[in-house]
Amino acid sequence: MNMEESQPLTKMTLLKSLLSPTTFPHLILLAIASIMFFVVARMDAQAWAAYGFIGFSLTYVCLAPLSTNERIASLLRYTVDSDQTVSKSLPARFKILILPLVVGLTFVLFINLIFGENGILQQVGSFLPTLLGGLFVVWAMAQGRFFGHASMNGITAPEQGEINSDGFSPIPSLMMTSALVVVMTFAVTEGLRFILNQGSFSVWPYLFSFAVYGLCIYLTWGQRKEASRHSTTHAVARKWFWATQLFITWHVLSIFRSIDSASNDTMIFIEELFLMIVTVFLAIWALTSKGEGSNSAFFTRDNALFWGVAFGYAYAGSVAMITSVMDNVRTVLIAGHILVVVTVMYLQRSMLEGRVHRINNDRGIVQSVIHLEVHDTPPEEVTETTESVEIDINTIEQEATESIGDPVDWNQTPEALGDSTNWDDEIELLD
Repeated sequence: MNMEESQPLTKMTLLKSLLSPTTFPHLILLAIASIMFFVVARMDAQAWAAYGFIGFSLTYVCLAPLSTNERIASLLRYTVDSDQTVSKSLPARFKILILPLVVGLTFVLFINLIFGENGILQQVGSFLPTLLGGLFVVWAMAQGRFFGHASMNGITAPEQGEINSDGFSPIPSLMMTSALVVVMTFAVTEGLRFILNQGSFSVWPYLFSFAVYGLCIYLTWGQRKEASRHSTTHAVARKWFWATQLFITWHVLSIFRSIDSASNDTMIFIEELFLMIVTVFLAIWALTSKGEGSNSAFFTRDNALFWGVAFGYAYAGSVAMITSVMDNVRTVLIAGHILVVVTVMYLQRSMLEGRVHRINNDRGIVQSVIHLEVHDTPPEEVTETTESVEIDINTIEQEATESIGDPVDWNQTPEALGDSTNWDDEIELLD
């Protein structure tokens, strides 16, 4: 094992693994195949599109754990040759797609045989597009949860702090978070308006984002108050709300732009594409590592890309099925953003409460260990008692030894019971 493989998995090493030129053609295949299946779904062939998304997702689910095998890895990874130019190396680069294409098409045909018109489970097959589309709800909620875990794990709690029974003032934190919300709203709204050179200034995005921000403050006030009783948990809560509130604001503004008819569909598509990439990355990060530097035995840096591609096919398939059924992309996107916002708002309470509880428990254990007194010598009273007990035991042993060792005259006549009694010579008889 080389040094690179022994390094702990971090977000940067994971990102480098996903963008590695040795496996990058798999991402190109994901983009091309997703577009093709999306076109098929829009041509009223939702069943075949669902078969394609499911088949290729299952393909990478199977190939991900097998990619650690050297023989399978050689078929899925391109060996970089510095002597070859990019154009000459293209056949070798895309040769690594032969195995997933063969396995993927085999899965598609197999699924069709089982769930197709003449398949054994024909009735179940008719619901596959709907079931795949229903997973969009899971992906949207997972996106919020993955972000919550990633942001919380990225916050390091201070090692030392002080207690304040009344709680530290929440005003500086609220003012800072409010400023960040304003900056985020201004940058996104006015930045897009400047780039697109259309539309006029509107106060509604600011009111929209601050209304949700106020709701978040109201719902999490109890957790904020509890966290403010110690400077350590207060610092964690402050950073946690900065990160989550910016994420919520971003999705709230996306909801507003999707509702606004003047918004540009191209920019919305670019934003959603970027959001999908972020979601896939957060999903892989949550699967491959529980935190910075902690590795997972099943999801590793070496097979992270294949797990991500499998998730990408499932995510794209859900969006394609819903958009083909509902025939309204904006409605689907609005629903997804709402689910993400609700999920993160719920996590603002539950995850902060759990983190504060763990920090307080750890601090309590440390305090109990610090105040634990260990005596090298026994106390004075105990010493005196021990010495007196030792003296009494020695005395008893000595007396017992002396008694047992006295000489015995076996020829001496034993005394009778009345030998020591003085009997009078005259005995008076009473009538």
